[in-house]
Amino acid sequence: MGILEDLFGGGQRQQDYTDFVNRYEQGHPAEGYSDAEVVDRYREVAHAVPPNDYAQAAQAALARLSPEERAEFVRLLQDRVRARGAALPRPVEPDPGQLGQVLTDLHKTPGRLRDLLGGGSAPPQAATSSPLGGLFASPLAKAALAGITAMIVKRVMQGPNR
Repeated sequence: MGILEDLFGGGQRQQDYTDFVNRYEQGHPAEGYSDAEVVDRYREVAHAVPPNDYAQAAQAALARLSPEERAEFVRLLQDRVRARGAALPRPVEPDPGQLGQVLTDLHKTPGRLRDLLGGGSAPPQAATSSPLGGLFASPLAKAALAGITAMIVKRVMQGPNR
């Protein structure tokens, strides 16, 4: 049984994801869960939905960030991509729709977005930081992946009439 069926089917896994969504919605999007939980949950659901659903989830998640936080997130994303000798797939402004589409484009290559945000293999600077240090490049990177995950789960659990 896949993750989507688990979310529809009830049981402990559905309860765990409902709890994750509730924690996401209660405070700042970067707080309320560990980095590892965000990475694990994102990994489970991100490629289980069609690109259009992913894009809508990304847009909704980014809309929860303030305009200043989105601008900071754009700079972070540009810096992370540039540090890897690449460029973003398109120009980006801190608009939730436009930024959500860029994240969707990056997401099309499995693991790429997660790795850019520091949630895949640990970035070099994390290797030298405290063992208690986070996996993510910033709290906004964590907020973005947590938000996308929470919005995907909400859409799935609301069913086809969302």
